[in-house]
Amino acid sequence: MILKLGLSKYLLLLFVFISFKLIAQKPPTPDSIKRISLEEIRVEKRLTRYAEVLYIDSLKLRSMQSRSLGETLDNIPGIHNSNYGPYIGMPSIRSLSGNRVGILHNGVAANDLSGISPNLGVQVDFDNIESITLYKSGANVLYGGKAIGGAVNLIDQTIPKYLNGAKIMGSLHVEAGTNEGHKQSVNLAGQIGKHWGWHFGGMNYKNDRFKIPGNPKPALAYDSDIDPGTENLAQVIVNAKNVQNVSLYPYLSEYVIEKMKEPDHGLSEEDLYTDRPYSVIGGVNVQNPKNDKFIAGQPENTPRYVREVYGIRDYHPVEKGMMPNSHGESKAINLGTSYINDDFRIGLGLKANEGFFGVPAFAKIEQAAHNHDHDAPAKAAIYSPINTRSLNYEGLFESAYQPIHKLIKKVTVNYSFHYGDNRELLDIYKVNQFNSRRHAIRSVLELQSREFWKSTSGIEYMDLSMLSEGLMRYLPNVESRETGIFTLHQFKYHAFQIDLGYRSDWTDRSAHADADYKTSRGLAGGNLSPRSFQLNQFNSALQWQHNSLLQIRLSYNHAERAPGVNELYAGNNHFAIITEENGDDRLNPEIANSVEAETKLNYLGFSLITNIYHSRFNNYIYLAHTGLSNPGGFVKKEWRASDTEISGFEMTLQYQKRWNEQHIIHIEGFADLVKNKNTSDDEMRKWAEGDYMPNLPTSRYGIQARADIKRLNLNASFTQFMKQKYLGKNINLEKAMPAYAMLSAQIGYLFLLRRYQVVAFVSGNNLLNIEARPQNSPLKYLAPLPGRNLSAGLTIKI
Repeated sequence: MILKLGLSKYLLLLFVFISFKLIAQKPPTPDSIKRISLEEIRVEKRLTRYAEVLYIDSLKLRSMQSRSLGETLDNIPGIHNSNYGPYIGMPSIRSLSGNRVGILHNGVAANDLSGISPNLGVQVDFDNIESITLYKSGANVLYGGKAIGGAVNLIDQTIPKYLNGAKIMGSLHVEAGTNEGHKQSVNLAGQIGKHWGWHFGGMNYKNDRFKIPGNPKPALAYDSDIDPGTENLAQVIVNAKNVQNVSLYPYLSEYVIEKMKEPDHGLSEEDLYTDRPYSVIGGVNVQNPKNDKFIAGQPENTPRYVREVYGIRDYHPVEKGMMPNSHGESKAINLGTSYINDDFRIGLGLKANEGFFGVPAFAKIEQAAHNHDHDAPAKAAIYSPINTRSLNYEGLFESAYQPIHKLIKKVTVNYSFHYGDNRELLDIYKVNQFNSRRHAIRSVLELQSREFWKSTSGIEYMDLSMLSEGLMRYLPNVESRETGIFTLHQFKYHAFQIDLGYRSDWTDRSAHADADYKTSRGLAGGNLSPRSFQLNQFNSALQWQHNSLLQIRLSYNHAERAPGVNELYAGNNHFAIITEENGDDRLNPEIANSVEAETKLNYLGFSLITNIYHSRFNNYIYLAHTGLSNPGGFVKKEWRASDTEISGFEMTLQYQKRWNEQHIIHIEGFADLVKNKNTSDDEMRKWAEGDYMPNLPTSRYGIQARADIKRLNLNASFTQFMKQKYLGKNINLEKAMPAYAMLSAQIGYLFLLRRYQVVAFVSGNNLLNIEARPQNSPLKYLAPLPGRNLSAGLTIKI
């Protein structure tokens, strides 16, 4: 367990050794200062073979990257951060996330457990990422039902894909912030002989806690009108009592006045107030005295009882200006090697990462504490912070063959084996643990006949087994197997292009409960029945392009997704989402039919891109409220299915001016909107969730600007998040969080230090120090986004 015990020390020693080695060694051949240039940063929306994707290269990632994948992609139209705390964020694509968004590493399914638990999302070492390919739609044929809502493909540098011609090259990076902790990383690559390439990288990050503007919880958490559902979400205990509204009663009962002092009658003060003008005493009508507290003319629906609140306190004390339980640390190592010649490469790689971070929430286990004094009452369990610890190892194999052939263009085979140990902790005590083992293999054949026809076909297989344990485990031991075959074809004729694709998937899920596991109490009764699904995916698109001026693309997509193991088999308390989660092993596949229209107009350096989309889901699977809760603040929820519609638009206006390679300016404005609307006749869903799914992302608009001026690089972005109009319900109507604006900026300067290129930068996030509570965050009542942060850092290019 070298990684677990002291990875940060090894990384620090390695970093210091390499730094001294570089300073001590003979400098390389001098470079003229004129040769130093800032490389162009590109975020391109471009057409791949079969779908429109967003391509983000490594240089752009350096100005975008944050603590999580979701936060890094948050400013892209149609993409929001599913925020479960400052370190826990996965991309939400057009309101879909978790089991509906495929996370891939080099085209192979990553060990993403965020659909099972959001705090178990992919831990990304961004310094090792070479590029990101982002699919907002149409990825299900390539990657299966797990990409029914889109996909994010992370291309990393672990296994070299080309030879750089140098014995050693790379970069060293250090960074520290006023409100973000500190980070160090190293990435090195080189060539041995004519055909061997190698890569080594490592990262270390640590932060004790985050500062926030104002209080951790919004004012409504301490409002006397707070409803029981919001009490649980805000983790407060309300000391209240329902008191009779005596102003509604015009009379006092004479009978009760006479008999209330006699214990045998069991009368109380509540019985004193009445609507009747007479009481019957000894068979005689007796005039009731008037109630001097009566108020005439009140509406008929005025409640008979009013709630009197005597005090509100937090589950666990919180501190103004500080995000509770917001510590975090992570470490990563990656290394790989490849044999590369003109038309063939084969390589092996190994990655390992460790993380320990807090969720800004608290919980307790409702069980009597042992007490040696049997006459004294047992002590109540206290609320403890919720933490997550993860340890992941991954072995990689990649090969590619690119022959000089009229028909065959490329053949690839990728394989990965992943072992993960992920734990949910109450303070330091384990309540849930998942030991997962995953095998994934994917092989793809690319064909092309001139420019008229291109084809991509492939097969992939994934096998996941997960053993669980812990005091309050919410999943039994589960297994999942997925096999898919697919083919996509593209036809071009003059200005027209047609894309067609089909995929067939076979998916098996099973669960095995041992003596320590208590099965679900949901609708299905916890039978843990094995399930098999045969799924079909289809997409098509028609595109017309007039020179480089105008492009129009219409697409239709049919996608099917099998329920995940948690949707089928979960049961008991899930601490990361503070919910008693109950699965239903009778759920059927989710089916989506989607249409999208896109136009792209280019003129005089300007580019206007608009997207309008509409998806109709049958058997949309969601975690539904029951209206019940358990001691300790755990809301009881069940996985259910009903129909829904998702619709929205995205618009981007870009302008770029290039004078030469050292003088570039790029400006981009955007706006987006998404609605996830209930279209079923399910009365239970209307009562519990309302007309829209709760926690729906808000509409936004923003502007981003970048300028490269010789050795100076400037970045700035401003995004306005609107107040949500499309509110769902958590039994009670969902509360709309206030609108807020986020401003960030970065300044970088490139210079020579002992003839090494060095980039020094200063960056700032949430520069306005705004209290920001994203509407789509389940933890919006517990903590806002981190406050203002100013960071400074250096990157030394070797």
